[in-house]
Amino acid sequence: MNNEKTSTNNPLNAVHTGRMTASQWLIVLICLGLLALDGYDVLSISFAAPGMTEEWGLSKAALGVILPLELLGMAFGSIGLGSFSDNMGRKLTTLFALVLVTIGMFAAAIAPNVYLLGIGRIITGIGVGGILATATTTAAEFCNNKNRSLAVILVAGGYSFGIYLGATFLAPLLKQYDWRITFHLGAVMSLLFIPIVYVFVPETISYLNRKRPTGALEKVQAILQKIGHKPVDTLGPVPQNTAEKISPITLFKPQTALVTIILMLAYFGNIGTYYYFVKWLPTIVTDLGYTKSEATMVLGIISLGGVFGSIGVGFIARLVPVKPLMMITLLASAAGVALFPYFVGSLVNMKIVGFATGVAIFGAISGFFGLFVASYPASLLSSGSGFVLGIGRGGAVLGPFIPGLLFTAGLDLKLVAIIMAGGSLIAGFIIIFLPRKTDAIA
Repeated sequence: MNNEKTSTNNPLNAVHTGRMTASQWLIVLICLGLLALDGYDVLSISFAAPGMTEEWGLSKAALGVILPLELLGMAFGSIGLGSFSDNMGRKLTTLFALVLVTIGMFAAAIAPNVYLLGIGRIITGIGVGGILATATTTAAEFCNNKNRSLAVILVAGGYSFGIYLGATFLAPLLKQYDWRITFHLGAVMSLLFIPIVYVFVPETISYLNRKRPTGALEKVQAILQKIGHKPVDTLGPVPQNTAEKISPITLFKPQTALVTIILMLAYFGNIGTYYYFVKWLPTIVTDLGYTKSEATMVLGIISLGGVFGSIGVGFIARLVPVKPLMMITLLASAAGVALFPYFVGSLVNMKIVGFATGVAIFGAISGFFGLFVASYPASLLSSGSGFVLGIGRGGAVLGPFIPGLLFTAGLDLKLVAIIMAGGSLIAGFIIIFLPRKTDAIA
């Protein structure tokens, strides 16, 4: 590494226009791991649901209330911790969120009843929401212009990778242990990530350059050296609007209001379809007569498809605009969810159709993070993505809740699937109106 100083008025030049160093890619990899942890922690309740239902005698309606509880916490975490991140820093927010996730997962693991488990899931959700808002932002701000969209979409794809790994490891474990093993495993993994983030992920240069805390220049110089770039002599002029405190109201100013509204509505619809599919699938499969381990395996195959979908969307987004790519992906998601009940006659057919649906539905989730990066300036990226993710949790809550009511009312699986596929279908048409924006990262 060359430590020779170079004068510049913009310390971001080295990061945004220089080569990506191994240290920068390591930060991206850790952020991917954080999203994988999020994916596992959120879907752990789905892995545990068949065993919980059997032990506590839960009805479909009751399960529809329990499954989305952490999503309520995610709404508060995404919005509140997203704004906190833009005002107080990415690293501090991420560490705080990891502590909350660890506490929440451990509380769920030892809960003696469904009420205390619900409290643990809400705490977990707050932390998960914070990580969702900060991990992708951190990856974006440590990437150069060439690799930013690819890296952010791949990081978002870690969500499906975490579900796949969880399903792969849990399928045999659930044959030996009860459903609580899902939460014990999540608590341990969350705890392990705290020192990893503390040691290897510095505060982002973009944040320090905007906020200018005490010793900002020295901190930026140290971080540039740590990630393999030449330090700077000066930070230069203070960027405009850095004195303004970031809040959700900022997102509804004329420059960003339309972007925020369209992304909010589209994400709300798609996430409702997504969480219906992944939250109810293990219960649906076991109700069809398959074992809990087989149901976990089906969800694992769907998540494996999601890994390929997330990676595929990331690479394709380098070749074509992300908006038309997302339109196609969302419509494919709706089709896969609606058609899945027609292939439940055999485990093999469910795996094949589930894999294809996973490619589309997880690819769409990852693609939204690419839309965030392309739509918001850096000063609003964490707040903007956090707000959209937070409001989207309304769709995430309705996604598992509405099917519980529909099943209780006597509707069959095929009709419920068509109704719930409507969220992705509507989202695919809404983003047509998303305005084009250039120079999204400032």
